[in-house]
Amino acid sequence: MRKRALLDKRQGAMISICFVLAIIIFFFIFINQEISYGAEVASVSEEVYSGTETAKKILILNSYHEGFSWTKEQNDSIITEFQEYGSSVYIMNEFIDWKNYPYKENLDYLYEYYSYKYENKDIDIIITTDDIALNFALGHRANIFSDAPIIFSGVNEDGTESITSGFDRLTGVIEVIDPTKTIETALKINPSLKNIYIVFDNSESGLSTGKIVMDKIKKVNPDLNLIPCNNMLYEDLIEQVKVLEEDSIVYITTYFQDVIGRVIDAVYATNEISLNSRVPVYHLYDFGLNNGILGGSLLSGRVQGELASNIAKRVLQGEDIDDIPVVVEDSMITVYDYKQLERFGIPRNLLPEDAEIINKPFSFYEAYRGFVNGVIIAFVILITFVIVLLGYIKKIRKMRRELSENHEELTQTYEELTASDEEIRKQYDEMLIINERIREGEEKLVYLAYHDSLTGILNKYSLLEASDYIFTKEKGKIALFFIDIDNFKYVNDTMGHAFGDQLIIKVCARLSTLLNDNASLYRHSGDEFILILENILGTEEAEEFAQKLLDKFDFGFELQGSFVHVGISIGVAIYPDHGVRIEQLLEYADIAMYHAKDKGKKNYMVYDRAMKQNFAERVNIEKNLHGALDNNEFKVYYQPQFDAKTQKITGLEALLRWESPVLGNVSPLKFIKIAEDIHVIIPIGTWVLQQACSFLSKLHNMGYTDITISVNISIRQLLQIDFCEIVQTTLEEYNLEPEYLELEITESMLIKSFDSIAQSLEKLHSINVRIALDDFGMGYSSLNYLTHLPIDTLKIDKSFIDTIINPFKISLAGQIVKLGKSIGLSVIAEGVEYEEQANYLEEYDCDKIQGFLYSRPIPEDDIIKLLEAEGRSHND
Repeated sequence: MRKRALLDKRQGAMISICFVLAIIIFFFIFINQEISYGAEVASVSEEVYSGTETAKKILILNSYHEGFSWTKEQNDSIITEFQEYGSSVYIMNEFIDWKNYPYKENLDYLYEYYSYKYENKDIDIIITTDDIALNFALGHRANIFSDAPIIFSGVNEDGTESITSGFDRLTGVIEVIDPTKTIETALKINPSLKNIYIVFDNSESGLSTGKIVMDKIKKVNPDLNLIPCNNMLYEDLIEQVKVLEEDSIVYITTYFQDVIGRVIDAVYATNEISLNSRVPVYHLYDFGLNNGILGGSLLSGRVQGELASNIAKRVLQGEDIDDIPVVVEDSMITVYDYKQLERFGIPRNLLPEDAEIINKPFSFYEAYRGFVNGVIIAFVILITFVIVLLGYIKKIRKMRRELSENHEELTQTYEELTASDEEIRKQYDEMLIINERIREGEEKLVYLAYHDSLTGILNKYSLLEASDYIFTKEKGKIALFFIDIDNFKYVNDTMGHAFGDQLIIKVCARLSTLLNDNASLYRHSGDEFILILENILGTEEAEEFAQKLLDKFDFGFELQGSFVHVGISIGVAIYPDHGVRIEQLLEYADIAMYHAKDKGKKNYMVYDRAMKQNFAERVNIEKNLHGALDNNEFKVYYQPQFDAKTQKITGLEALLRWESPVLGNVSPLKFIKIAEDIHVIIPIGTWVLQQACSFLSKLHNMGYTDITISVNISIRQLLQIDFCEIVQTTLEEYNLEPEYLELEITESMLIKSFDSIAQSLEKLHSINVRIALDDFGMGYSSLNYLTHLPIDTLKIDKSFIDTIINPFKISLAGQIVKLGKSIGLSVIAEGVEYEEQANYLEEYDCDKIQGFLYSRPIPEDDIIKLLEAEGRSHND
């Protein structure tokens, strides 16, 4: 045994020596590379920004979309340059997407969005890529971008001069457009070159780039024939390159649309042109690489981004931006495609000396020459050691074989005993592990059953199970708060579910700050929470606590770089005043919470019995309202509008009526608001518009061609993106001129949603649809809106008409008529019931009168009879 151990020891020593030698050899092969890499890392580390603890905020504003290669190269390069700063710099990234949405409306929308997003952020530097972003940033940096200094890139000489004139606190990198080197190489490759087809589009940047390119090519060789392709259809351009002669080349600059304005993907177009071209295709930008172009001296978005980032670093280190001149450097790279060189048989010696060639066939030896040579040397040394080692191992094996034969039987017996013992021990250990996993799984299941997986607080099942010992007589009065996040569905749908989850976590944390030994918080479901407050003295204490909860949400939440303001609505039920069972208390608190939302949100309400009755009525109306339109339960009645002087019918107001087979005749005052809340007002409103236009078309065909129709519209309809198109399509369907249709909006809708609906009203007015302001005078003040919105008609609210015959009140109706007439509006008085009111309005020159004095709202057939009774001629 001692002899065998000695042999094993010697053999192990030899193997260890060889292994160590191999490691030393490989270490020396790569040590130079590692030292070089380490030097680079050290160099980068020395440049780490030594700013304050507060992160510097940099906004990158890109003109085009994220997937556009030129934009992506600039943007990625800027971000990469600032990675070394770590948490000292906070990057914010925005894309205007001007290639896909080159409209003023896009910029107006972005202005509103960025105002909301950035007006409260302190931005230290703005970096813009390309013209549109620079123009936008200069125009709005004072009011929404903290008046930050601006560094631009991707803007050519002409663009820089025209955009930045008159502005200070900005600098940047000029995109120097110079095809000179590319054309000189093309002439060297093909001395017989005569024709150059310049591909650019008719956009502002396309025309500017095309002109610069052609001017500089003429300086290289005035005899070259330059053919601009900006006035060609895309299909014609493809056909043209198929038949080009050998004395021609194609040079692509900015090409994103053809002569008729069709948007064309630049990469796709480059591929198609190169694929079909009989001659080499050159490009101004490096995103043309790997898309069929031969190559050239190409503008690099990556280099542009690096230069802009270097300026930004200087500003971060305290240098005054006004002292940094605009950089006018060559940001081009010279690259050619091996595949295209082979395709056109172009020798490599005709290319510039600094040219890089891509897509060359892979050569392992050329790529890894140092590594291969090192490996060869290492193998020679190793083989020498292996030969020596094999001789020694041969001797060791002979001695081991002799020892093995003598101890084979003993070893076998020992191994069998060891294996049996190890197997038993292994099975026992596995059994312990399984038992531990079962115990941990049971604990986790119990935890998940009683806790909310998102926030970690107790869930509603925990509340239901604990209610028996929470709600007891010994604990006195207890308040149950049913808490719901206002407008959460809108935030969740707009910002995404991940954002919504983070908001729920933040809300939960804020609610938890008010918890004490007598209070506990539960997540009920979705955006709903239940808070239990024990041992209260009465309702007054519960209301004080509810107000504290509301006050906690006076300031917003910062999430994912955005600042969000949300409120909460609270319903309160008291044990045992309102109920003794948890199910009752939850139901009543839920009903109270609904009334808080109906009151205007960010409110609390304590339950009372009247709420339950109102809630039950609403639920019943809501249930029957869903199928009412499909079941033809709605009817449209019309109330005539009379000319105050001629007493003739000149207009009709369409009024919706609901005759429910279950509920009977339901007042619009009850069901319209519910229809808006559950979003069925949109299909109902569209149906009313179609019915009204259909009836008006019928009257016009009968000869009553001077009649107009008024239709009330909801804020939800007006906020539809395609509402104007729906109106226009309906008018065309019934062959009606737009000026015969008047859409009525309420004064309260105007005041609350001015910014949201202004654009839609302007669009409707532009197609000659009239706009009426209903219930005028009921709001706080809308005089300012009358001068800013396309209002054609004022409808005086009935409350003002009633004061005409009230001896105890001063009537303002006449003054409202004068006001409307003075600013060129038509004035309609509604709710006229007495002759004295009509006479008064006629004295003040009111245009139209509407009310029970003349007619109640009546069906279509009765309207026709009323018109016929007037004795009107069908040919009037």
